[in-house]
Parts: sequence; structure tokens; C-alpha cells
Amino acid sequence: MKMPKKEIHFMGLLANTDSSILNVKLDHGFKIYALTDREGFTLISIFEGLPPMEIGRKLFMDFHCLSDKKLYYIGNSFESDIEMNNEGVLTSFPSEVAKFDNELIHGYLNPVIRLMRLFKEGNICMPLKYYYFVDNNIPKSFMTMGTHLYISPEVYTLESFKIADLQRFLRNTKLPFKESFLQLAFENFELSYQTHNINLSFLSLMISLETLFNPGGQELRYRVARNTAVLLGKDREDSKKIFSEIKGLYDKRSNIVHTGKLNIINKEDLLKLRHYVRESIKEINKIGKSKDELLDLLNSCGFGERAWTK
Repeated sequence: MKMPKKEIHFMGLLANTDSSILNVKLDHGFKIYALTDREGFTLISIFEGLPPMEIGRKLFMDFHCLSDKKLYYIGNSFESDIEMNNEGVLTSFPSEVAKFDNELIHGYLNPVIRLMRLFKEGNICMPLKYYYFVDNNIPKSFMTMGTHLYISPEVYTLESFKIADLQRFLRNTKLPFKESFLQLAFENFELSYQTHNINLSFLSLMISLETLFNPGGQELRYRVARNTAVLLGKDREDSKKIFSEIKGLYDKRSNIVHTGKLNIINKEDLLKLRHYVRESIKEINKIGKSKDELLDLLNSCGFGERAWTK
């Protein structure tokens, strides 16, 4: 049964964020909204055919979508043909929905959320997505998508003075990165959010750092630490501090790998290493050189020099 064109609504629930996310401006008709917990639980219980209490547990415990009794989501809408049988089941996948999902969700929105996570600490993500239309004032979901990945609960908060910097970063940064070593480092950075095991998160970040700074050969610990310190150090003293901290973190990495002990690192170690990986990826992308060119440049500079910024 072919129905007249319907307005199709997209709803992508956000995890690990708060009201500050409402200040972010998106393109292509996307906008960030808030719902009260009661409104959100009621709507999504209709979509999923589950009691609101069960939906509340799922959104709060499993996906970390609830913040200060609010749900934050990204919304958009477009028109599409819908074909359903007499039981109300979709009989074919609407081409307009496929185009929207491929071009605007996978092509635009997913990369934007990944870049938000790269911009600053916090595991903002979109674990649940719904496509629905309204029939006789009743919302009817015809496609639901979710993730089976673990979602670590680091909250993403945007201070007001960082909003303009984030918008500029989103405009000027494109995924995937052109340089393959940078893209691989970024993907390992993202893995650090997707496992509940802090040791595996830590090791994925150290792999990312090695991917960026390992020239091969001997003295791996020294080279990775020195290159990170030269790249990120704002002055000589800052570089010396980074050099010492990276060596200490690398020692912990070796201890984990060689002993298999699970009590070597803590959350502070993880966040510190993730900070260095994040800032390194952003800085290397701005420099825009191949890995060999980058390492030659870093090798030619001393602590605190940062010749490429002058």
C-alpha cells in the first residue's frame, strides 16, 4: 500500500553530554534539541514497544543518554514515499531515507560527532538513531539503529569560550585524514572509548602515540617521548615536563605488556595519555606533512622551539 509522501523525522540520541551541547550549530538542517526524561521515555517506548521504565533503564544505564533529567538529541526531517502492507509493516526501503542516511548521517553527521570528541575530552556519541513519521498524531518508527559497543561515560561539556573554537575546528577539519598514519592513530584514539578495560584503552592510546612518533629502530621510548615533547611543548620547561611524563607512561605500557598486571595504571594516567594523543593528532594535522617529513622536522628542533609555528 503506497501512502502519500510523509514527513520523515530523524532522531539521533546523544550520550555523555549536557545542556552546553545546545549551543553547537550544525549544517544541512540538523539541530540539537532537548526533551525532558518523561517526554523522551514516552516517545522512545512507543518506538521500541517497551515500557517507559525499561526505556529509562536502557538510556540511563546502558547508553548514558540521560543528563540532569534531560535527553539531548540531533533532529532533522525530510519528505519520502512510504510503502506499507495492511499490517503496517514497511514493504520496501524508501530511497530518500537511504540517500539521507548515506549522504547526511554517514557523510556528515557521524564525522562531526567524531571530530567533537577529538576537539576535547568527553565521549560524546550517538548510540541510538530512529527514523519515524507521525500518523494520526501517533509517532511510528520504521527504522531503529543502535550500537553494541561499550560506551565509556566521560561527560562532554563545552565551556562557552570554546564554542567558537569548536565551530571553527569542525569547519576546517575533514575525515578521513589524508595521511594514513594520522588516520590510523585517530582510529586507535577512538578505540580508547570503546572498551570497558582501562588497560586496553591505555594500550590503544599508546599504539596511537607510537603510530605518530615511532621512527623505527632503537630507543623507541626516548624517540616517542622526545617527539611528543618537541611537538607539544610551549616552551623548554613545558617540553621537559611532557618528555618526562611520556617516558613514565611508556614505562607503564611496557610493564602492562610484559607482566600482564592489571593494577598498573589509573584513570588519571588514561586521561593524561589521551590528552597527549588528542593534541598531537590535531597539531600534526595542522602541520600537514607526511610522517617522514614530520619526524625530520621534529628531529631538527629542540625543546620549546616549535619552528613550524613561526
